[in-house]
Amino acid sequence: AAGERIFELMDTKGEKESKEILDVTEGEVSFQHVTFGYKKETDVLKNIHFIAKPGETVALVGHTGSGKSSIMNLLFRFYDPQAGEILIDGQNTKNFSRKSVRKYMGIVLQDPFLFTGTILSNITLDNPEISEEKAIEALIEVGGESMLSHFEKGIHEPVVEKGSTLSSGQRQLISFARALAFDPKILILDEATSSIDTETEELIQRAMDVLKEGRTTFIIAHRLSTIQHANQILVLSNGEIVEQGNHEQLLLNDGHYAEMYRMQKKSEPSFA
Repeated sequence: AAGERIFELMDTKGEKESKEILDVTEGEVSFQHVTFGYKKETDVLKNIHFIAKPGETVALVGHTGSGKSSIMNLLFRFYDPQAGEILIDGQNTKNFSRKSVRKYMGIVLQDPFLFTGTILSNITLDNPEISEEKAIEALIEVGGESMLSHFEKGIHEPVVEKGSTLSSGQRQLISFARALAFDPKILILDEATSSIDTETEELIQRAMDVLKEGRTTFIIAHRLSTIQHANQILVLSNGEIVEQGNHEQLLLNDGHYAEMYRMQKKSEPSFA
């Protein structure tokens, strides 16, 4: 079965790739009436329209299957929309090579993947443009100084595949340092605080604040308490933006967001 899929992939005709190089200086992201479906007959995103200004933080919230990850898939050009345009600094990403579009983006996943090597190689990904000094600086900046002093070999501490010998907080800090070292204009955070303890969450939250500074940031939010300071929150349902605004505005609207916020507040443990 696996062999069949491999040969099917090898037989698939490649797409023509543009040789035009995208140049990004500000990092403004605009979705202009975007409609998209993984299958032509089923739209998973319908008429998505918003503008993320340079340096703004935009949070995407909604239940599983609402379209949050699909928006990010389009931004990275893993797919192109069937209708509408995605613009970065006013330029349609469809007209440029995928590599040049992604050059300006960084992503931190909820469960980051670490490779066999060292802490250093996991930050630089063996990119010769990122020096050891820059990697150390990035790790310290996101709050990893105590981690460096904890390990006998410091930044040269060995890492096994998936980083299984490290704590979840340490793995997350390495992935944050990786994103900071590459210095992207646009940052995507698949919220990093949903499965770690409170003390580590505070450390990760501070690291996120460092990382977001001066970058256009998208947060796929699972815990609404962590996105109250976002410039705008897009509430998605069945592939549509059903509400849009900041935390205070959306609570006043008393709609989908306010209901989700109240439900999460109820489910939080009480230590009284």
